[in-house]
Amino acid sequence: MNSKSRYAWAYAMIAPTLIGTLLFWSWPAVYSIYLGFLKSENFGLVNHWVGLRNYEKLFHDEEFFRNLRNTLYYVVLFVPLTLVCSTFIAVLLNSKLKGLSAYRVIYFLPQVTMPAAAAMVWVVLFAQDYGLVNYVLGTHVSWLSDPRFAMYSLVIVGVWAAIGFNMLLILAGLQGIPRTLYEAAEIDGAVGFNKFRYITLPLLTPTLFFTSIVLIIGATQVFDSIYMLIGKTSVALPSVRSLVYAYYQNAFVYYDQNYGAVIVNILLVLNLILTGLQFLFQKKWVVYD
Repeated sequence: MNSKSRYAWAYAMIAPTLIGTLLFWSWPAVYSIYLGFLKSENFGLVNHWVGLRNYEKLFHDEEFFRNLRNTLYYVVLFVPLTLVCSTFIAVLLNSKLKGLSAYRVIYFLPQVTMPAAAAMVWVVLFAQDYGLVNYVLGTHVSWLSDPRFAMYSLVIVGVWAAIGFNMLLILAGLQGIPRTLYEAAEIDGAVGFNKFRYITLPLLTPTLFFTSIVLIIGATQVFDSIYMLIGKTSVALPSVRSLVYAYYQNAFVYYDQNYGAVIVNILLVLNLILTGLQFLFQKKWVVYD
């Protein structure tokens, strides 16, 4: 097979994914940017060009900035907790434990559990009068309807749901570290935490870097847990409402798809900035050698 044939086969293999990306991601993103400059009427049948008027409305909207703060606060809490918990479990599962496959399945179960079913379970666990959480802690807290605790409850649910997939990614990174490095370190007298600090952690940084990018992008788009766990009329909703939830409300409840488009356009810019910053600072902590 000559080089042209190899290239042809390569493009043929990636064509379905490339076409799907263009149709279901790139085009909607471009159309969303276009919608941000319009004022639509009659469910989009009539459109008027308004320029930057929707963006002016956004930057004078105090609720938008509150939703932005909520989103960033969720990211700050969710991402480090998920990384730490996933890494800890992955390190344990990478050791010689009996029933390793069973543990992997158990920790991955939240990933394949229907979100609606999981939400029903968490509503019961967090219930003020009969919930297991209050029973264990000996408290009588309304975890999902009290603005002081609702965000932390959502973070706990989010970490629980995300650990399984990210644990597998980190476990794959751990299993890619050559055993000879540990053997050489043991000969030099390294034990326990020193091996993790000077061998495991540095060589795991590329995996942690990739995982952190995926987690941040996912965290900025948090919606389902808010929708299913926090009531639409709950007093806690303003304290946890994310940008994606605000988009849902404006586009599908208030039928203002143009203002909703502006919100997700800002979210796209936010993700580009956060991802760009990660790539900018990766040289200071990611080890590729």
